[in-house]
Amino acid sequence: MKAIVVFILAATPVFVSADTITCIFTEPFVTSSYNTETATLEYTDYQGLIAVVENVSFKIVGAGSFELVKDGQVIQHLELNYQGSNGMSDHVYPYDVKDNREATHEGWGGCESDSLKAKLP
Repeated sequence: MKAIVVFILAATPVFVSADTITCIFTEPFVTSSYNTETATLEYTDYQGLIAVVENVSFKIVGAGSFELVKDGQVIQHLELNYQGSNGMSDHVYPYDVKDNREATHEGWGGCESDSLKAKLP
């Protein structure tokens, strides 16, 4: 009987979907977008200029705590606490984010993903 259960579990396809995490920062007005499938992090500034960072790893560092890492350096630290803020709107974001890039002035922001969206209180 165990062999049948193991075979059924082994033959069952596992579906993993890609997700995009979008973070919004104010002062300066920058948006980042991380694609889990392509491991690419894109920054768009208020003028529409785009900077792309490739080969960025998504690392789980604890319960509800994540990091985007490039060459051993933490680019962003995200906390899934449903208290994120972009510092300007009334939206409450699922993730708080601390971005370590100079382009965001090492800023704080709020993030949402394809599966977890920001909400109005």
